[in-house]
Amino acid sequence: MSKTSLRMLKDSQKLIVCLDRDWDFQIHSQDIHASMQNIKTSFSSPLRIMEDSQRLIICLDGNCNFQTHSKYLNALRSNIKNTSKELIIDFEHTENFDFMFAVSLFRILRFYNLDTTFINASEKICKILETISAVLPKILQNNRLDTHASSKNPSQNTIKKTSKIFLTPMESLGKSICGAFTKTLDFFNFTGITLYFFCQSILHPSRIRIAPLFYHINQSGFKALPVSILTALIVGSAITLQGAIQLQSMGVPMMSVETTAKLSLREMGPFILALVIAGRSASSFTAQIGVMKITEELDAMKTMNFNVFEFLVLPRVLALVIAMPLMVFLADGFALFGGMLAIKYQLGVGFGQYIDRFYDTVGWNHFWVGIIKAPFFGWAIAMVGCFRGFEVKGDTEEVGRLTTVSVVNALFWIIFINAIFSVIFTKLAI
Repeated sequence: MSKTSLRMLKDSQKLIVCLDRDWDFQIHSQDIHASMQNIKTSFSSPLRIMEDSQRLIICLDGNCNFQTHSKYLNALRSNIKNTSKELIIDFEHTENFDFMFAVSLFRILRFYNLDTTFINASEKICKILETISAVLPKILQNNRLDTHASSKNPSQNTIKKTSKIFLTPMESLGKSICGAFTKTLDFFNFTGITLYFFCQSILHPSRIRIAPLFYHINQSGFKALPVSILTALIVGSAITLQGAIQLQSMGVPMMSVETTAKLSLREMGPFILALVIAGRSASSFTAQIGVMKITEELDAMKTMNFNVFEFLVLPRVLALVIAMPLMVFLADGFALFGGMLAIKYQLGVGFGQYIDRFYDTVGWNHFWVGIIKAPFFGWAIAMVGCFRGFEVKGDTEEVGRLTTVSVVNALFWIIFINAIFSVIFTKLAI
């Protein structure tokens, strides 16, 4: 009898006790005592329960915080555990509501997998619920939150969030496309802000941070030279060797000099160098700025009224824009030297003969094509690295994830920019 024979409906003025089954001489005294205890505790309970044929309404009154006794949560659990009706939780008369009570409430809702609507929540309560929903997304997977409801009628002003346990492939694809589009817009916005502060620095040269600029030219540029020129040497010699073998089989071995030299100056030197710098500097920029954000150094800079774009972004961007043409010049030289070694090995052509053929057939325009592309490669690498660094939030795992993403994005932009310049120079017959 004690489980189902007594129901209590409470509002602000009265407590209604409903006797659902027979009350006669067969009722045990312990059941009567338990029922009276429930009636006694209900007067001080923060819970009011209203029920009709379709809805079960839980009204949270007064203080619902860490001091709320566990018996009230047990009473809530006992009232909702077997319900098949629509569950509504009303915060209209809630005075105090904290995270501890909210977590306990969500645990109960998650345990019974109930489809729930929250109504009449104040701005503070909404923020608490939204915060917990962000930190513990699975808890609110099947719940619905109405953050703007003010009507006393629970059937109105309710925003329902559809359960998304199983996402279809099309939904996942749509979310991915929307996310990529949003990130692209954010990147263009970040680029616009950087260009604005760059123009401000041009108009006011004193705002350019000279010391960080030279520091990043050295760290991100010149310290990457050993691996960069070694890569250019190896790739240049390998490409030249394969080209010489093919052209030798066609009966025109000397054409391998101008063919591979033009390829090295226009494409292989700048492109291979950019790939190496992207893997080294883009990841470095993302990790540095990301750690600064996690350790709240960026917040400290903003508190001291320091402009993070002038202090962090512009020195890195300008450093690579300045250093990349210089490094491309060196990479071109080592790529050509690797080609000379490969041709001497395969064809037996001496260095003097190679240089004479080179000067006769290769113009300066091929050299300038590679040099012109270099600053744009440096700009793309630095912008992507800094942008992904500012996106870091949470913990160090996010730093590792976005570091990987920044390298991938930088490689994409290098390939894209290289393709654009190839089309342009082809149309201009350069």
